[in-house]
Amino acid sequence: MKNTYYPFLLAVAIFMVGCGSDDDKDTYTPPTPPPNETDPQDPKDPQPGDNVTVNFTAAMNAMSRATDTSFENGDLIGVFAVKASEGDKRGIIANSGNYADNVSYRYNGGMLVPTSNGITKEEGTKLFYTAVYPYTSQAGATFDFTVNSDQRSYANHTGSDLCTASTDATDATQVNLNFTHRLSRIVANFTGDGWGSDDMIVSINALPTAQADINNLKFTAKGSKTRLYFSPNGTRSYKVILPPQVFNDGEYFLQVTVNGKTYDIKAQTQISLVSGKSYEYTINMNASAPDVITFTGDINPWNTEDKIDDIIPEDLQDDLEPWITIYKGNNPPNIEGTYFIDPFVTVYCQDQGNGGYDPGTLVNSEYVKFSNQNMTFNTLDISERTANGSSTASGNGAFISGTGNNFSAFFNTVGQSHGISTKTALVISGTKTQNGIANLRYAFVMVEKGSDPNHYLMEEGVFRVFEDQDGLSVKATWPSSAPTKNVKAQGSVVEKCIYSNWR
Repeated sequence: MKNTYYPFLLAVAIFMVGCGSDDDKDTYTPPTPPPNETDPQDPKDPQPGDNVTVNFTAAMNAMSRATDTSFENGDLIGVFAVKASEGDKRGIIANSGNYADNVSYRYNGGMLVPTSNGITKEEGTKLFYTAVYPYTSQAGATFDFTVNSDQRSYANHTGSDLCTASTDATDATQVNLNFTHRLSRIVANFTGDGWGSDDMIVSINALPTAQADINNLKFTAKGSKTRLYFSPNGTRSYKVILPPQVFNDGEYFLQVTVNGKTYDIKAQTQISLVSGKSYEYTINMNASAPDVITFTGDINPWNTEDKIDDIIPEDLQDDLEPWITIYKGNNPPNIEGTYFIDPFVTVYCQDQGNGGYDPGTLVNSEYVKFSNQNMTFNTLDISERTANGSSTASGNGAFISGTGNNFSAFFNTVGQSHGISTKTALVISGTKTQNGIANLRYAFVMVEKGSDPNHYLMEEGVFRVFEDQDGLSVKATWPSSAPTKNVKAQGSVVEKCIYSNWR
C-alpha cells in the first residue's frame, strides 16, 4: 500500500541583541599580543637544501564523516602537493604531474601516517596541499565520486562522505588539514505514534554520482537516478549523504516503509540541495489520524566554518582573535542553564575614544540563560537579563561550536535602529566547569549597517569585548525579579552596545 504526501519547508529564524558605551574618554592604546619569539637556530635543525619529511594532522571543520565528531583510526586520505611560485595565491592541482600525486595516508590518533612512501621536500620549499577523503585512486583535479546506494551499514554511510581540505603555501613540515564536507546530507526524523514500533526503511530516489572539480570546489550531480537507502541516526531518525541536486515540484522525494505499508512523499515546491549543507526534516503521523502526515524542514550549514563565516566575516574573526578565543569544532559541551556574569567589565572596545568604553569599565552585571541545546545540530537559544532587571532580551536559532569543555556560542540579527539597517553578531566563549563557566568573554560586533550620516550607531566592522572579571560566571537561578546591584556601572551591555555614544 502506498500513500503520497507533500512536504513544505520552514525558514530558520535567528535573533540577537546589543551592548553598551560611554562618551567621555581618555586616549588609550590597547595592549597588543606579544610578538612571536623564536629560539636561535640549532645547528642540527634542517638547513636549506636538506630533504625533510612532511607530517600531517587532520581535523573536520564540522560534523565529520564518521562519528559526526572526528575521523576514525584507519580512515584513508589522499594528499596532493603543488610547488608554490612567487606570487601564487592558490595551489591549482592537475590530474597528474604535481609535486605529489594522491599520496595515500592513514588516519591514526590525529596524525596521518603514509601507507607507503610519504611526501618529502627540500627544506625551505613552499608547497600547497590538497587532500581528499575517502581515498580513491581516481582522485585528481576532476573525477567522479559515487556514493553508496545502500547506506544502512555504517561503513557504506561514512564512505559516502566526500570531504576535501586545502592549505596556503607553506614551508612547514607539520601541516594541519581542515576538511570540509562537499556533498549534501538529509536527516529525516519521524515523530508521532502513528508509525508503530517496527523498524523503518527510508530511501530517496536521487542521482548518486558527483562530478568533482576540486580546484573550483564544484560538485555536480550526474548520471541516472537510483534509490539511496538511509542510515540509522538514533531513535526514529535516519540520514543519507548524496550529491547536491534539485528535486522539482511534484517529484517523488522520500519513501518510507513501515508496518507493511509504504508512504511516498512528494516535493510540493522545488527542493535544491547545496554542497556542504545539511537538511533536516521532521515527518509526523498520529495514530488518531493515520492519513495525515505533516512534513517540515530546516536547512543548516553542515560545516562549522561556514556557520561562523555566515555570522562573522573571516577578516573580523582575525581582528577578534587577540581579545576573544573562538573555539571551533563540532563537539562542544552542553551549556544549558543560567549563569551570572559579575563583575561584568570591559576588556577592549575597538572604537575606544570614539564611543566605546575604556578597558576596565564596569557595566551592569547580567544573567544569561542557554536553553534548548540540540546536540546533533549544535543549536541553542539564549535569554539575557541585567541584574537590576532594567533590560531583558532573548533569541533562538543560534549555534554552538567547540571541543571538550571549551565552547563558543554565536548569535546574530538583521534589523533596524534609528531607521538604519543593521546586521550585528554576538559571540560568547568560555570553558564549562562544574561550578559554571570559566573565563567567559562576550563580544559584540557591528557586522554591517546602512547609511548613518549622524553616526548614531557603532561603525561597521567595529567590535567590543567584555568579560567576567573574577574568571567564573557561576551557576544561578533565572530571576523572576532581580534586586538592583549597588555597583557603579555604566549601563547595560545588552541595551547599549549598538550605539556609538551612550545617551
